[in-house]
Amino acid sequence: MPDQINEVALKWAQALQSRFPENVVGLYHPDASLWGTLAQEVRHGHPAIFEYFFRFLQKEDLKCEFTDGIIRVHNDFAFYSGSYIFTWKAADKTINVPARFSFVYKKENDQWLIMEHHSSLFPDQPFRIRKYIS
Repeated sequence: MPDQINEVALKWAQALQSRFPENVVGLYHPDASLWGTLAQEVRHGHPAIFEYFFRFLQKEDLKCEFTDGIIRVHNDFAFYSGSYIFTWKAADKTINVPARFSFVYKKENDQWLIMEHHSSLFPDQPFRIRKYIS
C-alpha cells in the first residue's frame, strides 16, 4: 500500500504542473484541510483549497520534487511526511523553495484522498526555544 500512496503523491505533483487548480483539488477529500506552503491561513473544503491553488499555480514553470519521506498505512488512513522542493521561474531566474510536508490520506471507495495537508518552509536558521522560555 505505500506504493499506492506514493502514486497519489506523484499525481499531486503532476497536477501542480498542469496549472489547473481543479486537477489538484480533485485529489483532496471534500472535507479536507490545507495549510499551504505560502499560506497565511488554513483552508477547509474544496472551494477554499481551489482558491489557494488558483493563486499558487500562477507561478511560471512550477514543479515539485519529493526529496524524502516516510509512508505509514493504518487501515483506511495513510500518513506521508517528509520534504520536497518547489521550483519555478521568476524574472528569468529559477527559484528553489525547500519545504516540509505532512499528508493524511483517507481511503474511500478504493481511492486514496488527501484529508489533511500541511506544508511549511524550512526556517533559515535553527529555531531557538530559549527566547520563548521565561
